[in-house]
Amino acid sequence: MPEPLWGVLAICTGWGTFGLFHSLLSRAWVKRRLERLFGPPFLAGLYRPLYALLSTAYLMWLWFFSGGLDGDRVFFSLPGWMAPFPWAAKAAAVVLIAICFREISFSEFTGAGQIRRWWRGELDGNSYTPPNDAPITHQKEPLACQGIYLWVRHPLNTAAFVWIWPQQNYSFHNVAFAACLTAYILIANRFEENDLIARYGPAYERYRRVVPPFFSGFSDLQSRAERLGNTPEQGK
Repeated sequence: MPEPLWGVLAICTGWGTFGLFHSLLSRAWVKRRLERLFGPPFLAGLYRPLYALLSTAYLMWLWFFSGGLDGDRVFFSLPGWMAPFPWAAKAAAVVLIAICFREISFSEFTGAGQIRRWWRGELDGNSYTPPNDAPITHQKEPLACQGIYLWVRHPLNTAAFVWIWPQQNYSFHNVAFAACLTAYILIANRFEENDLIARYGPAYERYRRVVPPFFSGFSDLQSRAERLGNTPEQGK
C-alpha cells in the first residue's frame, strides 16, 4: 500500500473510534446506567462537562496525530491569488460559532453551568430518571429557532464544514481528516435529530420541515419565521 494511504487508514480508524466513543456516551441507556452507578447529581452535574472534556481531548489528539503522520503528499494547491480565502473562511467559521452561542447557552453546552449547580449542592435532591424519560444532563432550554437558527438547524456543524474544507494545500491526509469529520457529522446528525424530536416533540418536527440542516440562502428567512410562528415559548 502506498505510504500516504497508510496515513489515510490511520486517520479513518481514529475517527471511527471517536465516533463509537462519542455515540456510545450519548445514548440514553449509558447515561441511565451511569446514573444508577454514581447517582443523579453526577449525571446532572458532572456527566456533561466530563463528556465535553474527553471529547475535546480526543479531538485535539486526533488533530495532532493526523498532522504528524509521515508520508503525506500534497496533490493540489490554491493559486497565489486565492491564498487569503482559507483564512477568511476560518474567520467566518469563528464568527458563526460566536453567533451560535448568542442563541443557545454556552455554559450548558460546555457543562460549566452543570458544574456550578453541582458545586453549590443544587442537584443533591435530584431523583432517578423515570424509565420512560430521557436522562437529564443539562437544563431544558427553549427550542432555538430564531436568529442564526432560522437560517440552518445546525450552524455549529456548518461552522465545522466551513473551517475544515478550505485549505491552502490539499494533501491525502488533510482531505481524509476533513472527509472523516464530514462523515461523522452526517451520521451523528441522524441520532441528534432523533434526540431533539424526543426532547421537543412536534415543535422540532415543524422546525425540521421549515429550516434546512446545514446550508441555506437568506431570502426566505421572513417566510420561515412566519411559518414557525416564533414565540417566546418556541424560541429564544
